[in-house]
Amino acid sequence: MDADSVDLVVEGWAREAPKMETSALEITGRLDRIARHLDRRATEAMNESGVSCRDLEVLGALRRSGCSLPAGQLARAAMLSSGGMTGEADRLASAGLIVRRPDPRDRRTVLVGLTPQGAGVAENALKAYLGAGEKALAVLSDDERRTLSELLHKLLVGLEGPSMNDAEDGERASVRRTKAQPSRSKRSRFQAE
Repeated sequence: MDADSVDLVVEGWAREAPKMETSALEITGRLDRIARHLDRRATEAMNESGVSCRDLEVLGALRRSGCSLPAGQLARAAMLSSGGMTGEADRLASAGLIVRRPDPRDRRTVLVGLTPQGAGVAENALKAYLGAGEKALAVLSDDERRTLSELLHKLLVGLEGPSMNDAEDGERASVRRTKAQPSRSKRSRFQAE
């Protein structure tokens, strides 16, 4: 088997600090470097689609839910702070991809929904993201991919705990299955030509 960049790091530590246990580094170091490579490839693919990976997290959470979501729930699904969600929502609303409106049952809650244009952008961006992932995983057989997926799933559940569907996290009662009205914003880079 060919040496990789983590092998060189582990060899250096073994030489310079032979009593240090570095077996975890063989896994975490590889996971970290793989994540960086995947992120770079995904970012390049997403740039071609006109959206960022963060945009896809927000648009994808809305598209998967099939409905409007409370802004707080959407922020959690997209792993954003409330301030980060506000800035992202402002940008996506200006681009005509999402709409925000007060929840008719609780005026303190803002519901966020996709416009038809936003749904299309989400699907196109996901195709670009998945294409980058398929290229990266091409070195693995189907069995290797299944095994890796199972091991990564076990590790992620161990770190995060079990996760629920975006629309099922305790705020489900406030989720409204409503269709968002398209924004009348100016034409943007997100609009289809």
